[in-house]
Amino acid sequence: MGQKGRMNMKNSIFQAWLILLMFNGVVYGESKDRLAITGATIIDGTGNRPISNGTILIEHGRITSVGKNRDITIPDNYKKIQARGKFLIPGLMDANLHLFLNIDLETLIKHEDRYHEIVIEAAQIALKTGQTTVFDTWGPRAALVKARDMINTGEVPGSRIYLAGNIIGFDGPLSADFRAQAAPFVSKAFVKSIEEAWVENTGRSLLWMTPDEVRAIIKDYTGKGMDFLKYGASGHKDMNFISFSERVQRVIVEEGHRAGMTVQTHTTSVESLDMAVEAGVDIVTHGGISGPTTPIPDETIQKLVDREVAISALAITQKRLDALIEHAPESTLTPYMKIQKTNHENMIKAGVILLVSTDAGIQNPVLTAESDNPSVLVDPRTKLGEGHFNALLAFEERGMQPMEILKSATSHIARAYELEDEIGTLESGKIADIVILDANPLRNARNYRRIHSVIKNGQVVDLEALPVAPIISSMKVPDMKTDNETR
Repeated sequence: MGQKGRMNMKNSIFQAWLILLMFNGVVYGESKDRLAITGATIIDGTGNRPISNGTILIEHGRITSVGKNRDITIPDNYKKIQARGKFLIPGLMDANLHLFLNIDLETLIKHEDRYHEIVIEAAQIALKTGQTTVFDTWGPRAALVKARDMINTGEVPGSRIYLAGNIIGFDGPLSADFRAQAAPFVSKAFVKSIEEAWVENTGRSLLWMTPDEVRAIIKDYTGKGMDFLKYGASGHKDMNFISFSERVQRVIVEEGHRAGMTVQTHTTSVESLDMAVEAGVDIVTHGGISGPTTPIPDETIQKLVDREVAISALAITQKRLDALIEHAPESTLTPYMKIQKTNHENMIKAGVILLVSTDAGIQNPVLTAESDNPSVLVDPRTKLGEGHFNALLAFEERGMQPMEILKSATSHIARAYELEDEIGTLESGKIADIVILDANPLRNARNYRRIHSVIKNGQVVDLEALPVAPIISSMKVPDMKTDNETR
């Protein structure tokens, strides 16, 4: 399976690279420049010791040489970037976010024909904050595919997108799995159109089916242009319920692997996690969550290590956990996050592969301002552009070693998605995705915020220009004072 998955993902990224070669005149396409970055400390993401006073050569969007300045001759036709005192790391990634997370009724109605533009805005916010590649694990497939392809052809800038489409076994935004309470306020026709845009015949109806019936649907779904599959091993709102039997889970995994895709699952309980591991998944999304009271048993943690199953971890800082306990003690997720802290600490000690994961999307400034929960402002997890920095800090607080923290947002993610031959490290032959930092991230995880420059596909990104045409992030919070109050 590993070879099939790797070939599928590599073919996808290679096709995008060929398209970029055709768009050399496009400002956001692959760079024509031959680039040399010199004088920096290179932390290549492999786990090897940093290279001080190093040089990286880039040609046609790929790294051609990495080493000490004294060992690399820079040809005359290379553009030089002097990076003395800086630190070079691979482009950051998020293993689990949602570029269209804005499923409030107002956004769904107002921007019904512009979902792909919101996805692009989100991808640009991600790129601005050092994330050159992101993995979208739930959203409207057609809009995500359109945005992905526009970025790949160089029509617009943005993080490189890989996507799953719907979470198999879940219904859409206006269903019982998410926000059914909003459905009565719009027409049945609108509800139907929204549900169809997300679900595409892969929703809760599958929970009633035989393995063979599910197999036929998954086989059809894998041909719709996604990059990987995700299914729900447990419920979304009903987190204590197991969704699919183990034999149906095996069918989903088999069909995903047969199509050359990696397969991941959503779990929220001890047994849903263990069943998913037995079914053969590659990644477990927020696998650190195991309910409100019970930590993950050592036996299951050891299975994760032995089978090299990666955990896409929703790590939060201690400051955020304290804010949840103080301001939102009755929230469903608060006890889950308390147990998750213990699970993450145990996983780190055991050597489980943990991936930076946020569930993040574009934060709506108006809805944030109207929230009556102060904890939403404290080290936010789901705010795109902030969540990944907080996750890296949380890993540091939980005892993860500095080099492992870097790998959790770079090479570990690339390997989990079987893209390690293309991205995730700064090595010769890899795509030139690089973040230049002003401070050493191995000294303090807060230094990941100290972004000096971002390079994607060998081209320096104009960070100040992003996002280019914001829709959600630029919304203004209205003055809610009444006329009498202003007189």
